[in-house]
Amino acid sequence: MSERQVLRGFLANVDVLPPLIVTFQFNPASISDNKAVSYADRAETIGSNAPGKVYTGGGHRTISFDLKLHGLEEGTNKLNPTPLDNGVSTELAKLRSFLYPKADAWATLSGLFGGGSEGTRISAPPTCYFGFGTRILECVLTDLRVSETQFNSLLAPVRADVGVTLVVIEETESALYEFDKQHRNVLAALGLQNIRLF
Repeated sequence: MSERQVLRGFLANVDVLPPLIVTFQFNPASISDNKAVSYADRAETIGSNAPGKVYTGGGHRTISFDLKLHGLEEGTNKLNPTPLDNGVSTELAKLRSFLYPKADAWATLSGLFGGGSEGTRISAPPTCYFGFGTRILECVLTDLRVSETQFNSLLAPVRADVGVTLVVIEETESALYEFDKQHRNVLAALGLQNIRLF
C-alpha cells in the first residue's frame, strides 16, 4: 500500500534564471487572507436619519503566514555541502531575494568568478507566485521576518522561524487573478445550495 504524498505550498520567482523556488518544508499551520475596502459617508437624504455609505475603492489583499525551516547540522543542500553556508542559509537567501531587485543568479556567479556578463536586472519589486492548494496567486513580498533559532558549530543557522506577508496583484491583465476571481465566484454560487428558503 503506497503512502499518500502531502502537497506542499511554495513561493517561486520564475523571472530569473535559474528560477528561485522555495518549497515549504512544513506547511503553515494557518494562513491569514485579508482584503480592505474603503467607504465614504454620503450626504443625508430627505427622510433619512443617518448618512449612507458610498464605495470608494478596494484596498490591498494581503496574505500572511509563518514558516518553520529546519536543516540538519551537516546540511541538507547537496550542491552546497559545506557547514559554513548550509543548514537553512540557502532557503533564507532565496526568501530574501524576493524583496530586492536582482540580476539573474548564473550571471552574478559568472561575474564573481571572472565572467563578463552582468545579467538582466529585474525592476523593483520582483513578483513571485504563491501556491497553496487551489490558490495560485501572483504577489509581491512586502514583509519578511526571520528569527534564526539554532546554529551549527560554525554559527550557520540550522533552524529559523519566518513570517511572510504578501500583497496579491489584483489586475485584470493577470490571468491568475482572473482565475482566482472566477474560482471564488463559482464556490460562492455553489454555497447557495445550502440555503433553505422554508
